Amino acid sequence: MSSARAITAVVNPVSGGGDAVRQWTAVAEELARLDVVDVTVVESQSSEHATQLGAQSARSGALTVAVGGDGHVRDVAEGVLAVAAAPLGIAAAGRGNDLVRHLGLPLDPVGIAAALAGGATRSVDVFEVARPDGGVSVAVGNVYAGLDSVATELINRLRWMGPIAYRVAPVLAASGWKPVDVTLTVDGERRDARAHLLVIANSGDYGHGLRMVPSASVDSGEIAIMLLHGERSKYRLASLMKQAKTGAHVARQEVEILRASSRVDVTFGRGVPVHADGDYLCQPPVSVRIRPAALPVVVP
Repeated sequence: MSSARAITAVVNPVSGGGDAVRQWTAVAEELARLDVVDVTVVESQSSEHATQLGAQSARSGALTVAVGGDGHVRDVAEGVLAVAAAPLGIAAAGRGNDLVRHLGLPLDPVGIAAALAGGATRSVDVFEVARPDGGVSVAVGNVYAGLDSVATELINRLRWMGPIAYRVAPVLAASGWKPVDVTLTVDGERRDARAHLLVIANSGDYGHGLRMVPSASVDSGEIAIMLLHGERSKYRLASLMKQAKTGAHVARQEVEILRASSRVDVTFGRGVPVHADGDYLCQPPVSVRIRPAALPVVVP
């Protein structure tokens, strides 16, 4: 990638409690040191605004850089995807940064600037998620529902706690949780289950370092699915989450891994929030389709 290329940084000013602004300031200084001077900085005011800015930048021919957390990356990527083969750069500045870790991208300003100035691209898969209102959203990392999505609602309300919220919220959420009936249609084949949680995984990594679906990969061309069956007590979940730091939990009897080549349709027996990349998406049902190798992401 030529360092002469224009760069547009789409910064989420609230990511990481203001870390995004500080992160980009440091990255911009490194870019200037590398003689990358055609840099535009814009701040997003909402998810929709971030998507609009991403699309505008991609249409201009600039390298669009999402500066923020996983949800902000998703929002900017949705705009960039409006332009075929437009690349996306990422400057991690969120609480979890799980997609960045999955991709092996640098977290420090020097490494980020070096990748943006002279890196290659890796084409990654993305999900298109059809919502009940007829709209379609993009997910780059994961779509999930059940106890995890209820916990994420709590995490987002406990931002002031920092990373510890990722460990406290699941315990609080589990205290009032009961398993939910799930109907999955995987590439046209229906199956019913009673589950604590369902993960439809592209990256498989979320929850600030948890490897929830370790076999998933953003360039596999497949959808990985994890069902945590509800026959076992919810109070076993604490030990499961501890094992999820390494992915060892998938060997447990209550964990089932499935694969889809193109589509997963999901309904639930009661209302549970469906989340994508750490943010609320909708209430079920949802349909998830994969777009293989749809998004070129800048890598070192």
